[in-house]
Amino acid sequence: MGFLISLFFFYYFFVSSDLLASLLYYFSFILYNELNNYSEVLLLIPLNADSISSSLDFPASVEVFDEIDSSNAYLKRHFSEFSASEPSLVVADSQSGGYGKFGRVFFSPSDSGVYFSVLLPVELVEDVSLLTLAAGVCVCRALSGMISGRDFSLKWVNDILVDGLKCGGILAESVVDDSGRMRFVVLGIGVNFSVDAFPDELAGIAGHSGAGASFDRNVFVASVLNSLVPLLQKADSIVPAFRQLCSTFGQRVEVVAGNRRVVGQAVDVDDSGALVVIDDKKNRHLFNSGEVSKIFI
Repeated sequence: MGFLISLFFFYYFFVSSDLLASLLYYFSFILYNELNNYSEVLLLIPLNADSISSSLDFPASVEVFDEIDSSNAYLKRHFSEFSASEPSLVVADSQSGGYGKFGRVFFSPSDSGVYFSVLLPVELVEDVSLLTLAAGVCVCRALSGMISGRDFSLKWVNDILVDGLKCGGILAESVVDDSGRMRFVVLGIGVNFSVDAFPDELAGIAGHSGAGASFDRNVFVASVLNSLVPLLQKADSIVPAFRQLCSTFGQRVEVVAGNRRVVGQAVDVDDSGALVVIDDKKNRHLFNSGEVSKIFI
């Protein structure tokens, strides 16, 4: 089996990319495999703008970086340079300043995941308030379609879970012009596929999806977007799809939004995507934003 896997990668890289770069990448993979005595090592296929573009169902500009400060921040800085009618995509192997909700650091090491953001003209989004939910649905679908044997689900509102641990996150931000009019939304998505060790503060919280012997991140990114762009034009389909994938429902949770704190059972989301929580006195609470800061087992 190891010989067949090696033969596959040898063929793949020689016929699809620069010869010297392919040699170095291929043999470094084999050497790493042998030195660590691994029978199956995750190999992330290198990111390639042409590969992503050719897999998309719609026209879009695609830029790929080995490292970037933040894919969201990059698009927000340069939004005026991109199309006002088509999606624009930035994809990175790592981020030096990746951030998530509330400005928290988003762990984005190299050679272990994919971190990408798409700049969407507001005309392509029927209901901006459902953008995060829609993205979660499409990421989960893409992961489940490409990786078998793992349980992918969503934690309200923006976490991607694998077997109960966070393996990815989503951050939606708006972009306004000088007149204050919202022209674009930026949607950032980060997924960890193979991380050797997380920082101490993420221990027991974060995980990685795993992906067998190899994983084509180009196909994954395209798959997410090919599902997402049409879904954003069908707002009434987003909440039902999210309900099917959300693992927060039925859990006893603590939800924090600013100075507001509620402990109770998460039971649903309403049509706007707001989380519905019933407290111990049977009072019904709606959260349009906030964080499920604790899940009681």
